[in-house]
Amino acid sequence: MIKSQALEANIASYHVDVDIDPRYAPISAVISKYYGLVDGLTVFLKELSHPYRNWRFIVDEARGYTLDYFHLFKDHPQGPEAALLFSEIFFDAFNATSDETVRFDAADILLLFLNKILSDSGSRIHRFYGVLNHCFSRMVEYEKDDFLFFVNSYYQISRLGARMLALVPETFEDFDAINSLCIRYFSETFDYWLREEDPLEWFMKAIEDEPRAEGVSFETVFSEVTHQRIETYRSTLAKIVAEQSGDSRETLEKLVELPGFNEIMDVYRSIPSRLYETGKPIRRGNQWKIFFLFYIMNISRLSLIHEDVLREINRTLSWLIAHESHLNITVLMEKTFAILKT
Repeated sequence: MIKSQALEANIASYHVDVDIDPRYAPISAVISKYYGLVDGLTVFLKELSHPYRNWRFIVDEARGYTLDYFHLFKDHPQGPEAALLFSEIFFDAFNATSDETVRFDAADILLLFLNKILSDSGSRIHRFYGVLNHCFSRMVEYEKDDFLFFVNSYYQISRLGARMLALVPETFEDFDAINSLCIRYFSETFDYWLREEDPLEWFMKAIEDEPRAEGVSFETVFSEVTHQRIETYRSTLAKIVAEQSGDSRETLEKLVELPGFNEIMDVYRSIPSRLYETGKPIRRGNQWKIFFLFYIMNISRLSLIHEDVLREINRTLSWLIAHESHLNITVLMEKTFAILKT
């Protein structure tokens, strides 16, 4: 476990004698019987009880306890209480800090923890229904900017819904909370992409000065992420909401068939290579590819793939400089920097 320098510094600075808050007793009851964890757990619980908390330390430590030791929760009489407390710790960290890295991690680990509960509870899953529904209901209440942290998580809410369908027994009937969360998730996902410029329209403007080769169709390349297609997804979502019961399994089955944020992001990730293949026969593939790579870099919510995109930009520009004529490189650089300026 990580030693909390903040705990020592805070106690020294503020002269606070830290006692562990009694409300964390279920966590202690579940974990502290394993003597190798006692010292680290004590430091963690004291940090939680300190008036000036180090949220980075807390989130990192809570990740270890929830993911590495969930098997201790399953059969323990206070396991569900401890799981609920850990979920509240992640929510508290998300709410209390302005550090976006900590907020992203808190949202990510919370969703990962909920997946862990579903996948690892086995026949004890019924003991954790209250924890799951509590978390689903809390997430759906966030304002748009905060909720987008959960939308952008690697651990997609749509996949959480699909996992719930696969792992809760047929006798489970209370799908209201997860359905509400999935409806909000898909609604925010589609609205977000509709607020961004239509990628096909953007690309056509970027190459409007270039001669068009006969038979080249960019509509096929971009078909899955145009505004027209996203509007179709949004219409399907509205139809599901209007026609289905909000607490039914059938509603969730229909919802999880829609493309989530990461599925749409994966399409964006594939478009540069599609443009390369489309333009390759007329020696325009790398130019078209580099234009769209810069477009991706301009979308903040695609940050999960920005590192890969930067590497691809470097490789593609290096190839162009080595293989294109001086005139073509000059034109390409002028257009590249015009895109970067925008």
